[in-house]
Amino acid sequence: MPSYTQINEKLIEITLNNEEVFAKKGSMIAYQGKLNFARSFLAGGGVQDLAMRTVTSESNAVMVAKGSGKVYYGHNGLFVSIIQLNNEMVYVESEILLAYDARLTVGTMFLGNQGGVQSMVRGAVSGQGLFTTTLQGTGEMAILSDGNAIALPVTAEQPVFVDPNAYIGHKGNLTSAIVTDLNWKTFVGQASGESYQVKFMGQGTVYIQASER
Repeated sequence: MPSYTQINEKLIEITLNNEEVFAKKGSMIAYQGKLNFARSFLAGGGVQDLAMRTVTSESNAVMVAKGSGKVYYGHNGLFVSIIQLNNEMVYVESEILLAYDARLTVGTMFLGNQGGVQSMVRGAVSGQGLFTTTLQGTGEMAILSDGNAIALPVTAEQPVFVDPNAYIGHKGNLTSAIVTDLNWKTFVGQASGESYQVKFMGQGTVYIQASER
């Protein structure tokens, strides 16, 4: 199976043994070994999922590396984090997804108030559909963030409130809802994004960055 190694905060190494890995277009920094690179339109999903991602703007330009060797990935100096999934589903915005492999099934989901935090806020304002990218299974994946990604545990006793612009993903048995903090709106200004927060409830993990996109 592909092996993911953190080289530093902004670079990962993925080792392939006659295998393949999918990654964001333009993120390959270097490689060693016998590898071929090509554009992947299905990106580990099916034809139906490709159509769904195209319609919902969750599509992302993806390259596939095939063969045996080591590939080094990074993107625009952003920080990289490796996430381990154990028969789980993770919800991420497509723009922050760096790399994954065939052990995980990629999809697009209409979530209402169950995730897709960036589009939740856009949807609340525009009335557009609320979609997000999902990966499900057992394996590793890599995400991008502006600064180190921070994993916040969510429990039944301790929900987490997140600025939607700092959100980058979540996993576990979580539900979410948009809430408005009138005190923040009063102090920060009615046009500020801090007026909206997303409340995560249940059991799982929310990934955030110490920066607002």
